[in-house]
Amino acid sequence: MTTFAKKEASGPDWSLSLELKSVNSRYFDFHLKASREFVALEDRIRRLLKEKLVRGRVDLFIQYESFDEIPVSFEPKPAMARGYLEAVHKLAKDVNLEPDLKMPELLMLLRDVVVAKEEQMDIDTLWNRLRPPLEDLVEAALEMSQKEGKATEKDIIKRIQHIEELAGKIETRARQNLKEQQERLKERILSRLKELPLDEQRLIQEAAIMADRLDINEELVRLGSHISQFYKYLEIDEQIGRKLDFLLQEIFREVNTIASKSSDSSISHLVVEMKSEIEKIREQLQNIV
Repeated sequence: MTTFAKKEASGPDWSLSLELKSVNSRYFDFHLKASREFVALEDRIRRLLKEKLVRGRVDLFIQYESFDEIPVSFEPKPAMARGYLEAVHKLAKDVNLEPDLKMPELLMLLRDVVVAKEEQMDIDTLWNRLRPPLEDLVEAALEMSQKEGKATEKDIIKRIQHIEELAGKIETRARQNLKEQQERLKERILSRLKELPLDEQRLIQEAAIMADRLDINEELVRLGSHISQFYKYLEIDEQIGRKLDFLLQEIFREVNTIASKSSDSSISHLVVEMKSEIEKIREQLQNIV
């Protein structure tokens, strides 16, 4: 799931443009792309985003423009100037020349002798400009995420309902299959014992063993219970991604057991369809917190 939001804000002498992009991730992974003014605010920004977005890879892009005339101060580097002049005098002496170097020439040749420094904006002032549009940006991202979440929930419900329908078909087919298998067993025994008296007790015993081997009622009951719990979790207004993922594993386990107990081709086809739906739900759950 990808979330994108954009917000702009401005004042009499400044403007801000914010873009947020979030993609699904197991953990909260934040990346800030902004000019150096915002480096000192990165921790505040991170805390605000993590509180609301919980998890995901979040990229925040900030473009900031100030129309204020930024004060500039100039810092001299006397030690550097002295060292340069001493080197010039030594070189002039070594080659028998007069060290004819004046201050303007020194400044032009060695620009690092005086360093220009822009005054930094007060960090709280910058935060007060950034925070309101940033909060609006997060709300816009959450709104988009909730819309996608509703669509995801709708799709998951449709698929879990289909699994429920398939379970009902398997239950019906399992009863039919048991009767068919018992009839075949009876016919085989009768065909082999045409010349001998029928041992009804043996027939009943073999039928009971077959019924026990083919019985998937317990698996179907547990499957129905897991599906009911799945619906209940979807109604809870909290983080349910891990709970749903665990339940889906249990549903898959029951479906696997049903597949291993049944040799009926109709049930096998229904199980394959179930597994396909389970896999699609598992992919959707990766987008749920």
